[in-house]
Amino acid sequence: MRAWVARRRDHGVLMTEGMVMGGTPAPFELLVQEVTDQGKRRPMRVARLYAPGTKSILAELLGVRLVWFKGDEFVLAGADVSPGDRGPVHAAQSWLCKLALPPHALGYSARFLYEQGRQLPMGQVNNRWANSSNSQLRVSSVMHEQLARHTTRALLRRDQHDYRLLDCELDFMGEEKFQLSGFEQLAETINHPARLLRQGWLMAIDTQTPEQAEYVRSVQKSFQR
Repeated sequence: MRAWVARRRDHGVLMTEGMVMGGTPAPFELLVQEVTDQGKRRPMRVARLYAPGTKSILAELLGVRLVWFKGDEFVLAGADVSPGDRGPVHAAQSWLCKLALPPHALGYSARFLYEQGRQLPMGQVNNRWANSSNSQLRVSSVMHEQLARHTTRALLRRDQHDYRLLDCELDFMGEEKFQLSGFEQLAETINHPARLLRQGWLMAIDTQTPEQAEYVRSVQKSFQR
């Protein structure tokens, strides 16, 4: 995703103001992916900031997690590594990120990756209509009464309809899409008690040009006649 990024700490010390990275007003390419930690031979989620159109890594955030998301802004937290006299120094770091939204952006669309806790084939996910479109996304830490603890909750809202993910994590962020995962709370039914089942959202930015909006309005008017 194209974004402007400001780091909030310098060698672990909180700065009074965030420092925008990149040295240019143009947005950079922000990717989040899972890589193998060469030292410990285990997977690690890493955020990397690339110069546009290149494979040159400007900055890297290790063990990254999504802390907060609202509108086109979000916060990633993790650790950065700098050289030291007795070896690399790992320090706390957070990035304040602002997406460079395309023209005529309306919100976010989401395709659900699970159905009743069962993972769907990716071909089926990509071929179906979005479960939610033109929606607003909010991620924050909340106290959940039924869990009796704090959790990172994602809230996807369109009009009066809400979808929620508890224990939300950012799985990856690519050039055009990003993925959130967690657990959705299903209400009690005749056959089942209330349950928490695995769910994931494949997210993309929704856009609508003025021409597309006019076409939608004309279709809606035809149905109202």
